[in-house]
Amino acid sequence: MKKFITPIIFLCSFTLYAQVDLSGGMGISFVNSPSFRDYINIVYAPSGDKISTFYTAINFYAEADYSLSETFQLGVDYAVLIYSFNTNIGLGVYDISYTHHKPSLLAYYVIPGKGFKIKLGGGAGYRIVTVSEKLPTSGSRIKYTSGGLGLLVKVKGDTAIGEKLYANIGLDLRFDLPGEPENNGKKMHNGALREDVNLNSLSVGISLGISYFF
Repeated sequence: MKKFITPIIFLCSFTLYAQVDLSGGMGISFVNSPSFRDYINIVYAPSGDKISTFYTAINFYAEADYSLSETFQLGVDYAVLIYSFNTNIGLGVYDISYTHHKPSLLAYYVIPGKGFKIKLGGGAGYRIVTVSEKLPTSGSRIKYTSGGLGLLVKVKGDTAIGEKLYANIGLDLRFDLPGEPENNGKKMHNGALREDVNLNSLSVGISLGISYFF
C-alpha cells in the first residue's frame, strides 16, 4: 500500500505548487565590449564622439517560469538588446547598429511572501548578433551575423498590484560570446589593431515590467 501512497503524495505536492509566471518589460544595459569599442573609437571616431568603456543599450525581455515547488522554478527568458552609433566623418556619416538576441534557460531559487516574490537564479543559452554598418563612402548597408554561447545571472522581484498581476524589477549580469560577425565569409576587421572584430561582452542590465501569475 505504501508503494502507491508515496507517489500520490508526491503528485499532490507537485500540483499544489504548480504555477506559471509570465512576464515582460524593458530597460537599459551597460555593455562592455572591448573589441567592438576599439573598432569604433580607433577606426571611425579617432577625434570625434567615442564609445565609453560601458556604453548604454536598450533591452527588451519576455519570460515564462514554471514552479516545481514553492522555492524552485524553471524558466525560459528571451532578451533582445539594441544598440546604435553614428558620427560625421568628413562629408559623410558613419552609422552602425546591432541587435543581440539572448534566449536562455533559467533555474530560480524563489523566496515567496505575502504579495511579493523574489527570484535568484541563472542560466545559459545561445546568442545571435546581427550588425548593420553603413560606411561614409557608401550609401548601402552591410549586414554581419554571428552566434555563440552566453551565461546569465538574474535577480528579480515581483510586487502585487492586483489579484494575479504584479509589477517587477530585475537586475541581470550577462557574459556573452557571440564571436566575430561576418558577411559571406568576410569579417569586420580592425586594420589599426590587425584583428577581426568580435561582439563578446560583459553587461549589467536593469529592467521594469509586468508579471501575470496563474
